[in-house]
Amino acid sequence: MTCPPTEAPKNPHHVRVVTGARLHFGLFDTIAPFGGVGMMINQPPTEVIVRQANQFGCRGEGADRVAPIAGRVQHHLRLPDLPACEVEIVRRPNAHTGLGTGTQLAMAVAEALLRFCDGPTRDPSLIQRMADRGKRSAVGVHGYLHGGLIFEAADETTQLLNPIQQRVSIPDQWRVAVFCPTTVDLPVSGSVEQRQFAQLSGADRETRHQLEKIVDDQIVPAAQGSDFLKFAASVHQYNYHSGMLFADVQNGPYNGPTVTRLVQMLQQRDAVGVGQSSWGPSVFAWFESQPDAEHFVTTWPTEFASVLIAQPLNQGASCVD
Repeated sequence: MTCPPTEAPKNPHHVRVVTGARLHFGLFDTIAPFGGVGMMINQPPTEVIVRQANQFGCRGEGADRVAPIAGRVQHHLRLPDLPACEVEIVRRPNAHTGLGTGTQLAMAVAEALLRFCDGPTRDPSLIQRMADRGKRSAVGVHGYLHGGLIFEAADETTQLLNPIQQRVSIPDQWRVAVFCPTTVDLPVSGSVEQRQFAQLSGADRETRHQLEKIVDDQIVPAAQGSDFLKFAASVHQYNYHSGMLFADVQNGPYNGPTVTRLVQMLQQRDAVGVGQSSWGPSVFAWFESQPDAEHFVTTWPTEFASVLIAQPLNQGASCVD
């Protein structure tokens, strides 16, 4: 099906896409190919709806990110104009919190527009190209498509998107609490992020090997075997050592004094699997069950950091045509 450029069809329809958020446990290196590991969680969600309209339009927070994607879709499908539809961003978490919300939004918008204009066939590589994401870390793109724990390869590749080395489902009963400080420093994104990476030298071969070994020998087997304590301990270990790759710009394994204090507060309360997602400021802690997570957060000082309890998301984004 091709989107009409100026007039809505007589049988209007819509496409709805819902995805979760991405936790990033850390990279293997600070220069390409970066590799790394992370996973998808169901909270906070991103939801996008595309409806027929007389001309292209967008509403909702983050609308400025939609037009470039629509332009790429127009060019790819050789449409005379932007698709005749309205893109509504129904739900979108705060940007620059370390949860990969920009990638999830871009992928959701790209897939919704492609389905609206060209039918329900899912082409992962096309969605990624239209979204124009995954250039540094591919965890969020693969996570959007497949869900679960994503172990991203760190080998040289000619592929547009760095491939998955392994994908693992996380036990459904486990929970992860995500804490975000109420007061944060300057977010690391865009040109700030580029300057940070420019100041860093690459990891040595031994460090890369040790990080990959933690994932291969501990994180992945623990997830596969539902060994919660081993999983939590190895995620914390990996996150700390990956964070040390950025110590010259973070002043330690965590990004600044606020995030460092948050990590310390959680550890003082005996939380396990504690780590910083991406550049932060979001910090996570793991729990073996929903009751365990709820019990922990009942005494948490929310004036210092907000908290939500999330479930592992072991499938890709949901789409309803």
